[in-house]
Amino acid sequence: MILPSVIALLIPAGLAMLVTGLTRAKNATQTAFMVFIGGALATLGLWAVGFRVMGGGTDAVFLYRAVQAGIVVAIPVGVLAERWSLKNFFLYVIFAATLLFPVAVLGSRSLVDFAGAGSVHVVGGFSALAGAVVLGPRIGRYNRDGVLAPIPAHNVPLALLGCFVLTVGWLGINTGDLPAEAPRLAMVTLLAGAAGAVAAAAFMIFSTRRPDPTIAVNGLVAGLVSSSAAVAIISPAAGVITGGVAGVLVCLMLPVLDRKHIDDPVGAIAAHGVAGLWGVIAAGIFARREASLGVQALGGVALAAWAFGISWLFFKIAGKFLPMRVAPEVELEGLDLSETGVVGYPEFQRSNVYGSGLPFGATPRK
Repeated sequence: MILPSVIALLIPAGLAMLVTGLTRAKNATQTAFMVFIGGALATLGLWAVGFRVMGGGTDAVFLYRAVQAGIVVAIPVGVLAERWSLKNFFLYVIFAATLLFPVAVLGSRSLVDFAGAGSVHVVGGFSALAGAVVLGPRIGRYNRDGVLAPIPAHNVPLALLGCFVLTVGWLGINTGDLPAEAPRLAMVTLLAGAAGAVAAAAFMIFSTRRPDPTIAVNGLVAGLVSSSAAVAIISPAAGVITGGVAGVLVCLMLPVLDRKHIDDPVGAIAAHGVAGLWGVIAAGIFARREASLGVQALGGVALAAWAFGISWLFFKIAGKFLPMRVAPEVELEGLDLSETGVVGYPEFQRSNVYGSGLPFGATPRK
């Protein structure tokens, strides 16, 4: 289990590249740093408290759970990007590593959830949904009349590269418990991810005549997420179907969230939360001998309700002590310098406490 867990560390690395690429340049350092430091802090929180809450285990099990904890706290980074205070995020990581994730692991033991589609991705996705509800959308995301105002990603190639990296990590985390069956598990994982990417791209071509790489990458993630529940017991064909449905679900859910004014800059609520829930349910459809559809559906919904409910309470209470949202002027200026002290692109971006945060030649704000 040690080597697969080490390989699985590429998932947070890939997620850091993905969420940074899909957000704006003025927030690049803060976004990537949150994924990085979140994983480190979650590891310590899990070691100090969380691992005991979930029942403990061997050093190898701890390593595996630490990687999963890092993924859980990385998911809300993308959803709440470009407006979330770093100090409030630190509190969230401690909460997630010591309570949110450990209790989810305990609750998922009655389910077929081989590599964390439920305990990791449903929990991370619906926790992020609660945060988005409490925090609200980015400034300028929706016009006064409620119409969506596009905010383009600043580096789509970086997001695409991140998907290659996290796919390698997924091959590690999905094969960790059964090394003897690793080739078949890796094949099912890869097929599910590929089906998700192709299904999402095909859906966008059919509906807009363009594949939209920013949606296709989420289709890949959704396919990988959905495979994580039953990868050890489903056939390759079932993996393709599971991943393909997950890719389509992403395309269907994103406009629903926008209509509700739930601002998710990277699409992680759909790619992790919704796709993870589908993956848990799909285990009961494609692996009927090992999993009960009713138990899987009820358990998946229970994990989503736990994650959303307890996270909503956390964000409401924690925000009383450390504000969840940065000041409006910081959000407009960019969070890099104010939150981390380091600008992501100093060669191309002027950013200081009093400047515009725009490229050289732009007129500073007065």
